Amino acid sequence: MTSENQLNNTYETVEGEIHDSLWVEHSSEGPHIPLIQWETVYGPITNVTLTIILFGAMVSLFAFFAKRALESNKKSKLKTGVLTYIQFADKYLRDTFGEKSQARKVFPLIVGMFTIIFFWNLLGLIIDWLGMSVSGTIFYYLRPMHSDLNTTLVLATVVVVTMLVIQVKSQGGASTVKSYAFNFHGDNFVEKCISVFVGWLHFIGLSSTLASLSLRLFGNIFAGIVLIAVISFLGAMASWALFEIGRLLATPFWFFEVFVALIQAVVFSALMIAYFKQSSEAH
Repeated sequence: MTSENQLNNTYETVEGEIHDSLWVEHSSEGPHIPLIQWETVYGPITNVTLTIILFGAMVSLFAFFAKRALESNKKSKLKTGVLTYIQFADKYLRDTFGEKSQARKVFPLIVGMFTIIFFWNLLGLIIDWLGMSVSGTIFYYLRPMHSDLNTTLVLATVVVVTMLVIQVKSQGGASTVKSYAFNFHGDNFVEKCISVFVGWLHFIGLSSTLASLSLRLFGNIFAGIVLIAVISFLGAMASWALFEIGRLLATPFWFFEVFVALIQAVVFSALMIAYFKQSSEAH
């Protein structure tokens, strides 16, 4: 009887050690938290590069079918959807800028930025979901593009450079430089000094605009990735014996991030409109 009790105790001890070792091994992996910039896949090729190539292929495929639909005389849902989207964006920009010519000049950039940012964010969420639910290996080859600070910095640089181009075209090169360097005008000496100081603030504001646009987009998307990763990991840890069905706990947060993806695209585009309108006006 004593030997049987000892055997049971030994079995329970071994079983507990196996359970603890499995839990420790599983938990030691931790949630996937990406770096603030790309990770190298092979040589100069990074996971962001592969994601951009994938997105470019998807855009090219969509553009091919959209072009065929627009050139066709037949009605289709794709043709109706594309025309409705373009007409809505064109009307909104014309109402915002007040001038049809100015709105049409910035239409490709603003609408293009909105479309790219929104669908890039959606693709990033799909990558997150596949990595959390199917295989984490996908994170080695692909990653949400706006979770890389370099990507958002490039988008912000395009906006700032376009701002300066619009300002030079509307006010002239010499006037633009003067407005930033030494905008000495006013009714009296005090107002002239204030104008100079305001011009310096506008010049400093270029760098703050660059940082604001890039960090806002990066911060919101990166935070969403971390949130989904942590919730998914905790759910998997709590249900590791049930095929990690606890990962489904991250589903509501994933749908919330879809809303965030749209909001970030809207905010970025709205800021572009504000900056472009301000650049066309004299300081």
